[in-house]
Amino acid sequence: MIEVLDVAKKDGRWTECPSCSEIIITKKLQENLMVCPHCDFHFRLNARQRIDIVCDQGTFVQMDMNDPLLDDRSQVVDEAIIGGRAQINGQDCMFGVMDFSFKGGTMGVYLGQYIIELMKRAQDQAVPFIVFCASGGVRIQEGIWGLFQMLRTAHARNLTRDVPMITVFTDPTTGGVSASFAALADILLAEPGSRIGFAGPRVIESTLKCTLPPDFQDAKNLFSNGFLDNIIHRHDLRDTLGFLLRWF
Repeated sequence: MIEVLDVAKKDGRWTECPSCSEIIITKKLQENLMVCPHCDFHFRLNARQRIDIVCDQGTFVQMDMNDPLLDDRSQVVDEAIIGGRAQINGQDCMFGVMDFSFKGGTMGVYLGQYIIELMKRAQDQAVPFIVFCASGGVRIQEGIWGLFQMLRTAHARNLTRDVPMITVFTDPTTGGVSASFAALADILLAEPGSRIGFAGPRVIESTLKCTLPPDFQDAKNLFSNGFLDNIIHRHDLRDTLGFLLRWF
């Protein structure tokens, strides 16, 4: 039986939950929006899956990037973010989704400029801006230019502060993304079990010579300490965002 399950998991027919170790039929898991029916663990989603789950069907129009500041990068197709205009329960918004499966969702020059462009278009079109964050931080391969994106996105948010912005933290959101534009939204939401912070627990423990609690940087702990406005189950995300957009 174990050999049969191993084969089924390899070809994608079955999926093992990393939280409770239950074996789930992949199709059933997808129907449940990639949430474990046994322990409620929220699996990570890529950008396209997130768009399909949250946005109204057929309303998402991807934004084209034609910025001269990016030079040849303006032709980049694969990146750690996808964004554009969409509707959620009939409400218009600019919508951005970071993808952790691409280089850990790290923020480089292209991603930073993409976020800035989404903010500007939200202001020009007088619609709210929603961003789903999933990131390991700044893209260190780009050196100081990657670090500059923290300043640039924070400055862009300051220039567009009259535009309503909602951040949805997903697992994980860390480093320079959590320390810049992601935390500057009007409303901060998170999915259950999301890890949110700047430096990782091991780095903090080795630097401060202390032992951190097991729920350190967990969304529930951050909510109880006032950092988040609410934790929203994936099944309720579309309705919650649609409700909030009605008030902007």
